[in-house]
Amino acid sequence: MASGSGCGKLILCGEHAVVYGHPALAIGVQRTTTVDLQPVEGPTSVHSAQGVDEQLIRAVHGVISPTGWRVQLTSDIPMGRGMGSSAALSVALVRAYACATHTMLTTEQTHEQALAVETLFHGTPSGIDNAVAALGGLVHFRRTDTGPVWTSLPCPALTVVVLDSGTAGNTRELVGGVRERHPENTPILNAIGALTPQIQAALTDLDRLGPLLYNNHQLLGELGVSTPALDSLVHFAMDAGATGAKLAGAGGGGVVLAVTHSPDQLVARAVHAGIDAFCTPIATGAA
Repeated sequence: MASGSGCGKLILCGEHAVVYGHPALAIGVQRTTTVDLQPVEGPTSVHSAQGVDEQLIRAVHGVISPTGWRVQLTSDIPMGRGMGSSAALSVALVRAYACATHTMLTTEQTHEQALAVETLFHGTPSGIDNAVAALGGLVHFRRTDTGPVWTSLPCPALTVVVLDSGTAGNTRELVGGVRERHPENTPILNAIGALTPQIQAALTDLDRLGPLLYNNHQLLGELGVSTPALDSLVHFAMDAGATGAKLAGAGGGGVVLAVTHSPDQLVARAVHAGIDAFCTPIATGAA
């Protein structure tokens, strides 16, 4: 048996703007996808409690040999919620196959191979999801003319609350929609990009951090990627004591992240209101 894992992620700031060369910050969360490989006779088969579709099979075959393996997928990352489920799967596949074939991969090689798989899901992903799925922790990411550049930063003692809208967003369509409106939306993208260094400097001060995150959410709304459900969750969190909240990911659905001095209390209030919510510290990347 050979195994590999990748962790889920939340984008703190910079989503969509990161596609156009602006910096972004993302964190690993304590949700993981694991791939277990077992050598077998015959065609490679794929198994998952969350179901198997053609897109998943294409992703597996993008890494794993089409014959000789039983592929078992296990994950507690919500799918289609902007938490990097497909990137975590891509990283887990690459790591598991490298383990099975006794291949040593650098972090850069893992990222490169996983990004190729990620394109099957999202078309032209920025690469930030894969970087966080592989590295975990707090990651500063930027695309350049020569390729993506990511840096692991010291992790603050930050716990975020995640509130699930219960609906999935389509990252490929949302990123494509923003591209169709470019360059008219350049001022908004520039404003989102300008928030990243401010948010990075405020990570240890929730009273400074919260309003900056909410500003980011408002800009994403102007960009056209928020929804009434996401806006409602943001306002619910802030009414319940969060210093700030924003959608996390491409939008169109997915989750909201919130920062608060009392994360357990916010989760309890959300659950009482019928909202699926949990809190998570910044997690390191799985191996």
